[in-house]
Amino acid sequence: MLINKIELKKLILENKPLDFCRSHLFDQNVYIFENSEELGVKGEYHDFKCEIGNALNTSPNNIAIVGSGKFGFSMNPTKDIFKDFNRKSDLDVVIACPQIFEKTWWQLRKSYYSNQIEVRESHANDIFSKFLVVNDKMEYKSTHMRETITLLEEMKKNINRSFRIKRKINYRIYSNWLDVESYHEFGVGLLKNVLSGPRGNSL
Repeated sequence: MLINKIELKKLILENKPLDFCRSHLFDQNVYIFENSEELGVKGEYHDFKCEIGNALNTSPNNIAIVGSGKFGFSMNPTKDIFKDFNRKSDLDVVIACPQIFEKTWWQLRKSYYSNQIEVRESHANDIFSKFLVVNDKMEYKSTHMRETITLLEEMKKNINRSFRIKRKINYRIYSNWLDVESYHEFGVGLLKNVLSGPRGNSL
C-alpha cells in the first residue's frame, strides 16, 4: 500500500532513520509498479528484481528501487523535497553485489596505480560510501571494466524491454546490504532534520 506525502513525512519524523528504511523504504510497495497502468509499465516488482538478480548473479533480495520511483516523489533533502515523479524522472536502483563490487574496485585501484588518474577523480567519493557507478562515458583500459559496462548496459536494455520502463535507469552497486542501509540511513537522517525545521513546515 502506497503512502501520500503527509503520511510519509509523519513516518520519517516518528521513526529512527534505519527503522524507516527497513520498514518502508525497502518494502515491496513501489509506486512505479503500483501505478503500472497509468505509467505504461508492465510486470511485477519481484520479477523486476529477479531480472536484475539473474543478470548480475545476485539475490533479488539485494535489489531495491529508491527515490521518486519508490514513493512517487523525491526524498532528496538538498533539492525539491517531495517533488512528484513525472515523465522526466529517472529510475534509481540500488544493488548489493559483493562479487562485482570487489572485482571492480580492484580493477579501479589497478587503473589508478597505472597512472589513469581520472579514475580516482571519477570514483573516489563513491568508493568512500562503498558503492560504485561505472562511468560508461569513461574510456577504461581494463578489459573487466569494459565487460562490466557491456553487462550493465545489456541489463538496462532488458529491463526497458521486459517491463516497458522507458526512462533512464540509474544504479549503484554496493559491497553488501549493510552498506545500502548505511547510505540511506544517513540520507533519511538528513531529510528528517530538514522536515523538522522551517522548510518542513511548508510541506
